[in-house]
Amino acid sequence: MKKIFCSLILSSILFFSLAAEESLISFNAGLSSGIPFYDENSVPLEIDNINTNYRAIVGTFANINYNVIQQITFFTGVDLLTDLNWGENLYKHHLHIGFPLGFKVYPGLGGLDLGLAYTLGLRSDFIKNEDGNESNVASWGNGFKLLVEYNFAHEGNSKYLPTIGCSWNLMPRGNHSYDNLITFYLAENF
Repeated sequence: MKKIFCSLILSSILFFSLAAEESLISFNAGLSSGIPFYDENSVPLEIDNINTNYRAIVGTFANINYNVIQQITFFTGVDLLTDLNWGENLYKHHLHIGFPLGFKVYPGLGGLDLGLAYTLGLRSDFIKNEDGNESNVASWGNGFKLLVEYNFAHEGNSKYLPTIGCSWNLMPRGNHSYDNLITFYLAENF
């Protein structure tokens, strides 16, 4: 009797997960770019004053989503944003790595969602100045991330439709300084 009951329960769970619009567990990954704002105490003045002619800000991310109900999704993942600045024999590169843990709420406007996450993150700086010195400075911080997205797969006919969004990540860096990372991104859902 217990075997029949367990078989019925597992069959029901499988049937309802296949019939759902979104899977219970889903993934998304994408590319991002943005605008980092550094506090004057976050990036030392001698690093900030390095003259560079070129700048590129590119990033990537991947998330695991737990879709509890249609209106609420919990997620965790990893974010990577690189701020590359270079000139003739000089550079100052900033590498931001974050691990968000949060939730998204769908207010009933199609695939629009609003999210909030706790983020544990690290910034590493790679510097080469006029003296030829190179250094790598890393600082950890606990911050938060606010995001607004439109997930076309949420109410679409396919779970593979993309998501577009933007986020603001506030990351403390010690000594009463903060990094503000505003990012824009495009993600693919799986």
